[in-house]
This record gives sequence, C-alpha cells and structure tokens, in this order.
Amino acid sequence: MKTNQKRMKTNQKRKGAPMNRRDVLKSAGCLLMLPALESFGQEAKGYDAVKANRLFCMNIGNGMCSDNFPTSTGKDYQSSSTFKPLESLKDDFTLCTNLRNYGSHESTMYAFAEYADHTNPQLIKDSVDEVAASHIGNDTRIRNLVVEQRNSYGISWKGGLPVSPIADVQILFQTIFGKVDKKKRAELLSLKKSMLDASRDDAKSMMRKVSEEDRVKLDEYFSSLRESEKSIQRAEQWLSQKDVEVPFPENVKFKTDGLSEYSQKILVCPHFNQRSTYLDLLFLAYKYDVTRVANVYSEWNWLGHHTDSHQVKTEEGFVKNIEADQGYMMQAARFLEKLKSTKTKAGGTLLDQTVCLVTSSLSINKEEGPHGMKNNPVVVAGGGFEHGKHIKFNGTDNRNNVYLAALQHLGVEIDSFATSSESAKL
Repeated sequence: MKTNQKRMKTNQKRKGAPMNRRDVLKSAGCLLMLPALESFGQEAKGYDAVKANRLFCMNIGNGMCSDNFPTSTGKDYQSSSTFKPLESLKDDFTLCTNLRNYGSHESTMYAFAEYADHTNPQLIKDSVDEVAASHIGNDTRIRNLVVEQRNSYGISWKGGLPVSPIADVQILFQTIFGKVDKKKRAELLSLKKSMLDASRDDAKSMMRKVSEEDRVKLDEYFSSLRESEKSIQRAEQWLSQKDVEVPFPENVKFKTDGLSEYSQKILVCPHFNQRSTYLDLLFLAYKYDVTRVANVYSEWNWLGHHTDSHQVKTEEGFVKNIEADQGYMMQAARFLEKLKSTKTKAGGTLLDQTVCLVTSSLSINKEEGPHGMKNNPVVVAGGGFEHGKHIKFNGTDNRNNVYLAALQHLGVEIDSFATSSESAKL
C-alpha cells in the first residue's frame, strides 16, 4: 500500500515538474529543418522475379464516367470503350468497380486517404502511399514521391498532416536526378548526425522528469529518432554510389489518327502532356530504384473537363466524359507498358514488382450527376496478382478494402486500413 502511495506521489511530482518546452522543440526542429539528401539511384535491383516491393498510386481528380463501366464480371468479362487503351494489358490488371467513396466535391484529393467524411480532415491519419513507404520506402533515397499538377491539397498524408507535393516537372526531374555537391552533402549529413545524437541525449534526460503517460510519447519520439538514424545510414550509402546520367524524357505524342475532334484536343493539351511527363519521370525513378513509392494526382479541369462533367446527362457531355477517361487510360497504359518492358536482374519485370493502383476521386453518372459516390473504380495492375478479371463489388464496400489487400500483398502487417471492413479478395 505504501509502495503504491509512493508511486502516486512520484507521478504527481513528475507531472508538476517544470520543463523547458524549447528543449524538445530545439531537437525536433533541427531534424525537421534539415534538407533531404539528393544522390543517385542505380538500376532496379529487385529481390526476386515476382515479389512486389513497389507501389504506384494515381488519382484521377475529376472522376470517371461510371455509366460506361463493364457490366459482365469474372475472367471472361466484356470490357468497355473506357478501358480499350488497356486492352493489350488485360492479363496484367484487375478491374474493380462498384466501390463507394466517402468524399465530396471539395475533397477530390483524398482518394488514398479515405478515413471518414472529409469535411473533417482532422480524422485523416496516414494515406495508402505513406503506410507503404514506412514499410518499403526506407531502402531507397526517396521514400515517397508525391506529385500533383494543381488545384489539389492533401493527396498524401503522414501523421495527420498533408505531405507537400512536387508540382513542377523540372523540380521533379531535379529531385530525382539533379546533380549535387557530394562534399557539401557529406558535411550536412555529419551535422545531421550530431544533431540526432543531441536530440537523443535530450530525450533521455527528460525520461527522468516526466510522467508515465509522457514516457509513452517519448518512446514514440525515440522511434522517430531511430527512423532518422536509418535515414542517415541510407544517405551515407547513396553518397558513395556512382552518378547516373539520365536525360530529360522526350514528350512522345500520342497517335490521334481516327479519333474524334475532342479526343485529339485532349491528346495535344499541355496539361495532359505535362502529366505524361510526370509519369515518364516516375517510371525512371522506379527503374533506377530512386524510390519505390509514388502518388500522383491528375489535374481535374484541363479542357474544361470539370465543366463537361456537369453535362453528363446530355449525350454530348456523356461522350466527352468517356473520351476524357480514355485519355487517362492511355497514359496509364503507356506507364504500365514501360514497367512491363523493363526486366529486373532476377528475371521478372518492374510491373511484376510494382503494385499499381489507379482510381478516380468521384463517380460521374447520369443518376448522381458530376460528383457521385457510387461505383468508383480501382484498376489494380502488376504486383504479381492473378489478373485478367473484373470484380464488381456490392456497392457498399469502399476502396479501402482494395487498398488493404494491396498493402498486405506488399508485406505490410496490418489487419485494417482506415474505414476498411475486410481485405478484398483480389
């Protein structure tokens, strides 16, 4: 009894102990303010021919016209004109449809972070890409590449905070392949190591002054320090790697022969071609093993696509939305083809090793109009899954069930993700 009373007094004393809050902020601030190190990756190594160790996420911002999705299911399903650009890759992807989204017009960016009603983004924790990056992103120089065009906020989340995206093709190229002063980077790395040591010492000294509850928080802080330490070790390895000379990718035009006037306008649109360049650069980042996780958000209002979505109930608007979707699928197909044509040293392909998730934020349909929540798609490609089929879900399941299955396939040991009800059987 006396022992328990003594413990209670000790805890009360700890809770009331004066602390210098700047001690914590000083250490944490140093870690947050230091720049990331930019060296170079090598050809994709891979661990075996089929093991998935990469994740690609792509969100089509304005939505897709769900009235033109296939109705038949299984291995022998009859595809639709929307997915015709993916026809040659039919055995390399699984089409998942009739999935519900819980977003709204104002939250088209949250396709990979659907924790709840997005009128309250405080409920969001880690997005799909960040969960994966914590597991597979630490073996490369860049743990997660987040890319957007414009008109977006919060496409990727970590610890309840939005991850700042790259929104310029030149900056993206420099981030992946830009040359650096390795001597200066080594000096910064040494400085970061000394700051990390100081942060660890500060945290250890505080352990004697705080309550049990605060000790739990400090344990979490120690975990972040260990993650930073691993980051330093990776950076040291990358500094010793040989530079890779990679030219800026040529913007190869899509063929427009035989297409409608509107489709031709899409394929030569500057915004459309800028996104194609993004995808080309992300492919190179995977190829040279600079990153193994990427999340790209597609511009939602090029050529008035957003305006056209409001006209989906008219025949002209309906056709235009389908043609816009075909444009997105053409880009996705080119990206997937590049992954498929790239062999790894283990004998497989980059597509075998990359779980690709392509979805749309909203469902555009004649029943709900331009901002629907029913019948959202997820194209699951690559990754070593058994593909070549269409799975039509029950209309109440949300995309997080598919994401959970993808994360588990990548080796992430979790039983749920956000609002998932179960792991989808892909």
